[in-house]
Amino acid sequence: MQLTKQRFLKKINYSDLLPGDVIAIHHHFYKHFAIVSDQRSTYNGFTLPNLISLSYRTGTVQEEPWHLVVRDNAIEKSTIAGNKSSRSVLSRARTCILLEIQYDLLTFNCEHFVRYTHGLPIESMQVKNTIYGAALGAASCLLLPKITIMRFALMTATGAITSLKYSLNKI
Repeated sequence: MQLTKQRFLKKINYSDLLPGDVIAIHHHFYKHFAIVSDQRSTYNGFTLPNLISLSYRTGTVQEEPWHLVVRDNAIEKSTIAGNKSSRSVLSRARTCILLEIQYDLLTFNCEHFVRYTHGLPIESMQVKNTIYGAALGAASCLLLPKITIMRFALMTATGAITSLKYSLNKI
C-alpha cells in the first residue's frame, strides 16, 4: 500500500484537525468515524495523528496509526462535535479502550462511539436511515400486486441502499 499526499489531502486540511476532532472515512456504502488523537505516528515519511475508533475490523475500541484506519479511502472532517473539551473527548475514548468496549453494528458502532465521546446522544443516523429505508422498501412491496420473493428482496435492498446513500450525504 503506497500512501500519497494527494490522496490524504483530498477533502481535509491537516492544519484544521485538532485532537478530539472526528473524521469520516468513506467506504463504499457507509462512513467510518474516528477521533483524531493527540499522539502521532510516522509511515512512509508522513507523520500523521493516530486515530481512536470502534470498528468491526478490530471488534473493539483501539488507538491506531492513521494509515491502518484510513487505508486508501477518501476522508473528510465530520460535523459531529459536542461541547466537551478535546481532553475530555480523548479521556472518554481511552476509557472505552480500557473497558474493552465491543463493536455492535446496531447498538454501539463507530458513530455511536464518537457521539458518546463528545457527550452527544448515542445514536447512529446511518443505522436508523438504513432500517427506515428497508422498512419502506418492504412496505412498498406489500402494496404491489403479484409479490414474489425476488421482487420483495429487490425492493427491500433498494430501500436500504437509497436510505443509506441519503444518510451519508446528511452526516
